[in-house]
Amino acid sequence: MPDAFVPLSAKPVITEEPDRFVLKFEKVAPFPRKRFLQWASKIKVRSKDYGLTPFKMLGTQVYVLDAICAGLDEGITVFIFLKGRQGGISTLLLLIDLFWAFEHGGLLGVIMVHEEKARDNFRTMIDVFFFKTPKGYLVKFSHHNKNMLILKNDSEYRYLIAGTTEKGRAGGLGRSGAANFVHASEVAFYGTGDDLDEFRSQVSSIYPHRLQIYETTGNGFNWFWDFWEESKKDPTKRCIFVGWWRDERNQLPLDHPFFPKYMPDGIKTKLTPFERKCIREVREAYAFEVSIQQVAWYRWHLESEKRGDLTIMLQEYPWTEEDAFQATGSQFFTAEALTTCTREAKKHPFKVYRYKLGFRFEETALQQTTDTRSPLRVWEEASKFGYYVMGCDPAYGSSDEADRTVMSVWRCYADCMVQVAEFCSPEPSTYQAAWVLAHLAGYYGQCWLMPILEITGPGQSVFDELEKVRKLAAEIRPTEEDPKPAIRNILGNMKHYMYRRIDTLGASLVYQWRSSEELKQRMMNSFKNGVELGRVVPRSIPLLEEMRRIVNDEGHIGGEGRAKDDRVIGAALAYQAWSSWCQPKLKAMNLTMKRAGEIDEVGGPGPLDRLIVNFLKKQNIKVPA
Repeated sequence: MPDAFVPLSAKPVITEEPDRFVLKFEKVAPFPRKRFLQWASKIKVRSKDYGLTPFKMLGTQVYVLDAICAGLDEGITVFIFLKGRQGGISTLLLLIDLFWAFEHGGLLGVIMVHEEKARDNFRTMIDVFFFKTPKGYLVKFSHHNKNMLILKNDSEYRYLIAGTTEKGRAGGLGRSGAANFVHASEVAFYGTGDDLDEFRSQVSSIYPHRLQIYETTGNGFNWFWDFWEESKKDPTKRCIFVGWWRDERNQLPLDHPFFPKYMPDGIKTKLTPFERKCIREVREAYAFEVSIQQVAWYRWHLESEKRGDLTIMLQEYPWTEEDAFQATGSQFFTAEALTTCTREAKKHPFKVYRYKLGFRFEETALQQTTDTRSPLRVWEEASKFGYYVMGCDPAYGSSDEADRTVMSVWRCYADCMVQVAEFCSPEPSTYQAAWVLAHLAGYYGQCWLMPILEITGPGQSVFDELEKVRKLAAEIRPTEEDPKPAIRNILGNMKHYMYRRIDTLGASLVYQWRSSEELKQRMMNSFKNGVELGRVVPRSIPLLEEMRRIVNDEGHIGGEGRAKDDRVIGAALAYQAWSSWCQPKLKAMNLTMKRAGEIDEVGGPGPLDRLIVNFLKKQNIKVPA
């Protein structure tokens, strides 16, 4: 048997004491790089570029192997690789899978994929390794089917299919048995990370040859994005990005017949601003200089293979790790705008609340929870110096498919509006929706708020209920205002809204909106412009997910098929209020987002701000007090 199969020295040792066993183990075993490369050079692989050929390392594969070796030397045993397509990384990792099983008899391994087709492809590649490699370099196997590979040295690999949807997974993970070696492929395409978390809890944390490898291309801002960001902060894991530019095959040589087409002035061809930005980012982040030949290849692949779709190109062949996460799929809002908004929104945590709604508005209560499915999300608490708008679309208000009540609250500035809260639930009746609106309006309307209510259908009932409650609360004055009003003070905030509406011009007024197809088109296109121009700053990931599924179907703008658009309508209504009524006043006050932040920081407007307001009032320009 070749030297490559000599076991490594680090082994767990069990010593027997009179009344118990004590497990002692050495540090994580290093990766036998030299032996692996000697062994791998004898393995034959089927390559799309060279046919059946002895394995030779690509630049991407060298980089991955170096990262694993360096990590194991530091005691790291969990690796997450974010990669581009067709970089040969899956082939390398399958070789490591087999090598590890040959080296360490009795290994309990798992090869995990997202679908049956991927499993079958992996099995075919492994069969090629076994049947096309010279004898003496492989441990024979005794069993190999769609579920398991068992070797003669008692090592085994189970094939697991994670599935691509949260429900009806083909196979799934869950309690699928213990393991001390894991290779999970295309992880971002698994339907959920919950099963993966449960599975990982069954992987050994003391076996000296333990190793967990998770590799994938990007798949939008799904659960894997969170897993990647959290893992980067975890000192026990190693996150490695593998750019397309590490693969030396991804270039057009200067004498290539396609090179003049994409670089008409040769090496002096001017780069686009986008290309210059990407090259600079790669240089600064990864200390790698992208060549002009590689840029030529990128232009060719983008035009010829991706039909000019830059979003798909970035996801499959990312320049940086940020490029790997793209908000794809939208047919109305641009993917570039949604990607930018999603990246920013992911940075902002939120609190979640649940309303307790009864048959009397006085019985309404608000409870903070930890369940992210709770209907009320709050990113920013109310500022006593803030100006706000709220778009309210009651269930079945904007369309027969809109089966949830949405209230979208945004803080207004002269240059943009930023989402601070969102309520979305199918539960409230029209009268309960009115109470929720009154509460949120009262809380965020401490300075000034303009709700805009879709009154088509049930919306009129919501407005009527507001009028009834206003009359009931008219004689009850609000309690002394707290410098920082509490959002859970339900009745106090309701009273504040109802009372302020009676005698304060511009404060807590409800503007009504009745949608027609023409008005909805105008509103949605205006909102689209606001998103793409950076005037709208969403914080809600569910809102952004709904925006991805908005289409323009022969003039009708809404969710594709049965996709929801309630949150989008609520946000678009808020933008309508901001752009039509709020922004002109705030521009006159020069209350930009930066200036408002300074006012919040010092605890109120300065003398100059008050002079501006007084001057505008003298010119008969209505400005919130």
